[in-house]
Amino acid sequence: MISIKVGAPEATVELKARKALDGSLLIMDHNKIDIAVQPEQMKIVTFPKTTATEDVYDYQNRLLELLADKGIIDRASIQGGNVFRSLEADVFTNEQVNSIQAAVYVIAEFIQYESNHEKIADEYEKELEDMYTHPDERDSTEYGEVPQYAQKGSQRPGYYYYPLRNRY
Repeated sequence: MISIKVGAPEATVELKARKALDGSLLIMDHNKIDIAVQPEQMKIVTFPKTTATEDVYDYQNRLLELLADKGIIDRASIQGGNVFRSLEADVFTNEQVNSIQAAVYVIAEFIQYESNHEKIADEYEKELEDMYTHPDERDSTEYGEVPQYAQKGSQRPGYYYYPLRNRY
């Protein structure tokens, strides 16, 4: 449990996070990316999970753009990291507000928002797959229900049209 104090009100967020030996906070809640908050370097670095089978740049970009829109990171500092497929950005420093706590709070909001969208997308994919694998009576026919005809479509059997047959 991480407790964040911004001014007078206190906000608490619950994340699957751990602290690394170098002091970085590793946030593992997102399904597609891992997020490292590095207080010593004042950076946020995003990595794709090792099990990610699709391109995760969109997830990383959305997170960093949200952090930039909220004024947590410098938009001009967003760049590729020294690890393959990672993105990093510099966190602004502030005397009145703990920048790292504010960053963690916005990351928690992002993870909550993304998890809702992922759940809706997963439900849609399951529904679509079910529609194709188990169609209802209106969308399916039994074998033999549709009569067979000798000629179907626009191509006549045995007649082959070659438009450039006699040109050479």
